[in-house]
Amino acid sequence: MKRAALAVLLLAVVLLAACGRAQTEKTVLTVEATPAAGTAPQAEASAPGLADVYYGWWHINHTSGDWGHMYGYWWDCAAWVQETAPGEYSLTLRDEDMLEGTATAWCALRETDGGLICTEGRLLDAALKEGDWTVKRTEDDCGALLTISGRYTAVNSKGGFSYEFFLRPWGSRWPEKADELPYHYRDWYLPLIEAGEEMPAALWNNNGKETDA
Repeated sequence: MKRAALAVLLLAVVLLAACGRAQTEKTVLTVEATPAAGTAPQAEASAPGLADVYYGWWHINHTSGDWGHMYGYWWDCAAWVQETAPGEYSLTLRDEDMLEGTATAWCALRETDGGLICTEGRLLDAALKEGDWTVKRTEDDCGALLTISGRYTAVNSKGGFSYEFFLRPWGSRWPEKADELPYHYRDWYLPLIEAGEEMPAALWNNNGKETDA
């Protein structure tokens, strides 16, 4: 099934072989990136303590309504950070089922008391308001870890889900634990960073092209 445009927003249902824990067919709703998100280029500057480019994974749980069957689904993703003004930053997230030029989420971030808060943005077809994201920066044996969590309520369907993004700066190693590794970590990510490559604009599954089921 190919993506289909609906009015201003681009809503899609992409049926691909699952790469999540469920190992079953998955359905992903996507939305065209906002102009602020652009095409997620390499950042010119990033927030203190933040990297320019991240790689990781995200998952959904506590699903309801039309999303109920997707409990526990997860996908690899990438994130790009750009400085927009002193102390203010734009973060764009794109997962493996997104085409180049689209985004899973976009958010404006602001530094406050050593932390980061979301001031506005969008996840799929839903707007993000100030405080909708919980953003945490921590350190472990593998280095920096950026965690983002929130709750999505569907706009054009019923129900929603809770979600978490787990992101490490591009080039970081991950703990060798099956339940913490991005799905494409060994076959896609490691060969790239070992070759000294930067994050490609087109991600692993689609290479910037439409994908049929």
